[in-house]
Amino acid sequence: MPWWRVWLRKAAPYAVAGLAIFFILQRYSPSEIAREMERGRTLPMVPLAAAMVLLSVFMVGSADWLVMRGCSEEPPYWVAIRGKAGSAVLNVVGYAAHVGGYGVWIARVSGMGAALSAGVVLFILASELTAIGIVAGLSAWLGGIHAPSIRWVLPGVAALMIALMMLGPFGLWPGEAPTILRPWRIMKRSRALLQVAVRVTHISTLSFFGWAAANAFGLPVPLDAMFLYFPIVLFVGSMPVNVAGFGAVQGAWLLLEPWAPGGGEQVLAFSVVWQLLAAAGIVLRGLPFVRRVVAEIDQGRK
Repeated sequence: MPWWRVWLRKAAPYAVAGLAIFFILQRYSPSEIAREMERGRTLPMVPLAAAMVLLSVFMVGSADWLVMRGCSEEPPYWVAIRGKAGSAVLNVVGYAAHVGGYGVWIARVSGMGAALSAGVVLFILASELTAIGIVAGLSAWLGGIHAPSIRWVLPGVAALMIALMMLGPFGLWPGEAPTILRPWRIMKRSRALLQVAVRVTHISTLSFFGWAAANAFGLPVPLDAMFLYFPIVLFVGSMPVNVAGFGAVQGAWLLLEPWAPGGGEQVLAFSVVWQLLAAAGIVLRGLPFVRRVVAEIDQGRK
């Protein structure tokens, strides 16, 4: 690959994230955002962030373990939780970095090989998208907010993902399935549905803590609005157009502006504080396991 393509590939996320922040700050005053950060109540958010990151690693780690054990005999449950906690420290750099490091760890610990491990990661990402679609879609249908595009599009995406999981064991392609698609072929349907249910619970838990933190900060967002829009914030935040959790995701946070007495500046102030608290919690949660995770990547499966 030419050097300029490598450079462009590495620089693109920073450029897109920088442009997103630039355009947002053209509309919203940085000084007013800083004032809203001072006005907001940060201290009550700290225990909420701590509880959230602790519960989160067990929920998402359990769901990931179900997928890994559906394709391999490894790893044991507590090893999977430890690996998730340790690799998630890379989330501070970016979601893509976390996914890449996590995929390498899965390959080395399970002995599945690069192609099947990449398939496991893709299955996990598809399952996360499914859970986001279910939570946001149900909120659009059951809540009091008129959001027709979310009401139809996200549940449709979730239904498609579930259909692929259900039909995969029957064989959707002639001959032997490509290795990277084998998780859809070999995953038991009951296991696939169970891990999606765990992820739905996880996304709902994150949305609840986001709602509690926003109200503690002084941003009176209704519960149905947070359950509708926070999954979209998570989805945008997982895209490679954010750096260290900031970038295009700030635009997604602005979906909460109609409920902000302080306007968009208050929403942006809350998003910065909440993301920093969550990032600090993820790092503190994962630091005790980073050395072990790195050693497991280095040694591979014995």
